[in-house]
Amino acid sequence: MNRVHLKQNAKETVRRNYIPWLLVGIITIVLSYANSQNQVSSDFDPTSYLDIRVRWLNLLQLILTVPLTRVAIDLTDGVYQNATDSLFRNAQWVRDIGAMLLVGIYTTLWTFLFIIPGIVKGYAYSMVPYILADDPNIGISDAIKLSQDMTYGFKIDLLIMDFSFILWNIASAFTFGLVGLYAVPYQSATWAQYYVFLSERNE
Repeated sequence: MNRVHLKQNAKETVRRNYIPWLLVGIITIVLSYANSQNQVSSDFDPTSYLDIRVRWLNLLQLILTVPLTRVAIDLTDGVYQNATDSLFRNAQWVRDIGAMLLVGIYTTLWTFLFIIPGIVKGYAYSMVPYILADDPNIGISDAIKLSQDMTYGFKIDLLIMDFSFILWNIASAFTFGLVGLYAVPYQSATWAQYYVFLSERNE
């Protein structure tokens, strides 16, 4: 696997279709706010405005993760028509929400065994939303197992890939998210490229 080549392909897909990638990026940024605020909100009263807002964002994250991933796959495969088609085509809402909730629970439980197992399992389950978005007929257990099979031997490379974006993340922080309007779509496109690579390798 040539990581540089995948990232170059990701840049090209973002350049060709920046507006839909920007849509994915903005929603991803907003939803990631829920994760970053989970610890903060735990110190607040459950009825506080911040806590309620974070809970709603967590729910939206469960609902939108797979549809947004479908948009990313369509853009990567060159079959994207419009956001509505990609978001709602072959939607299996109960399955997708249940799968992402289960993945979150599994990852949290592994994290309780120390941080490293949680990180490893996080990458092992990282392809689940892509698999669900790509195959409307696959079950939750099969998607989780397939993700673990696909990422076998590639978890370190996925970690390195994430670390390769650290300067982009720092630049986003220093520009109050302005750089993130390109960096997040670029990172999302790279992950989609990686999924396509792993899925073709797994055929």
